[in-house]
Amino acid sequence: MKLQATFPSRGLSVPANSQSAFTLPEMLISATLFLMLVSGVVGAHLFGLRMSQLTQTKLNTSDAARKTAGRMADEIRNCRITRVGSVSNGVFVALLDGETQTGSALLINPTTNTANFILYFLNSSDQSFRRTTSAAGSTTVLAQGVTNSVVFRAQDCLGNILTNNQNNRVIHLDLEFFQAQSQLPTPDYYKLETSVTKRSLE
Repeated sequence: MKLQATFPSRGLSVPANSQSAFTLPEMLISATLFLMLVSGVVGAHLFGLRMSQLTQTKLNTSDAARKTAGRMADEIRNCRITRVGSVSNGVFVALLDGETQTGSALLINPTTNTANFILYFLNSSDQSFRRTTSAAGSTTVLAQGVTNSVVFRAQDCLGNILTNNQNNRVIHLDLEFFQAQSQLPTPDYYKLETSVTKRSLE
């Protein structure tokens, strides 16, 4: 015995040979919406890459500044002698007593042997801040694009600039520099400022 299920008709008749498809206007609208979606995703991705690059540059600059300040601070704390001055024709010229102790270079002697030194200085020819030691070929560039000419100041405990080489003076570093960005109309400006004094006073 065969049972045959019958379904009541609701008044809809579909021809047996009909096929569903997009019309031309529907196809154009779909393609346009898809193109807008892809453009939005690509634009957001490119914006994210650009912001990541800018953030990475800022983080690298901040990290390099932190390491430079930390290293110099340790060298000043553990040194025997510090002198503020300038570099002229590759030679450090220290300021004398009676002169305002501000300059573009700082000479650090870790021991009483003056032949052993560490020198931080501003190279005015290319606006770079450098570090060199008594060892040959040890000059390294720490920062570029420095905009201020007075980098070091010798101060007392109240922040007053000294005019002598008193033993308990504070060395103040003020470094202002910019770093050019490849895709921005103006460069980023940075400022590094710190004060350090020796641990052992004579």
